[in-house]
Amino acid sequence: MIEREQETLYVLQNSSLMKQMADSATTHAQKSGYRPNIEDIDEITSI
Repeated sequence: MIEREQETLYVLQNSSLMKQMADSATTHAQKSGYRPNIEDIDEITSI
């Protein structure tokens, strides 16, 4: 099994990670999730 498939199975079988993804999808749909400030964006894009 390739690494990506193993990672996918790990996430799908991990109820905590699945809840985080469901919560994230909900806040994204409601446009109420985390919004990075300029410094956060600069840090992310400078990698």
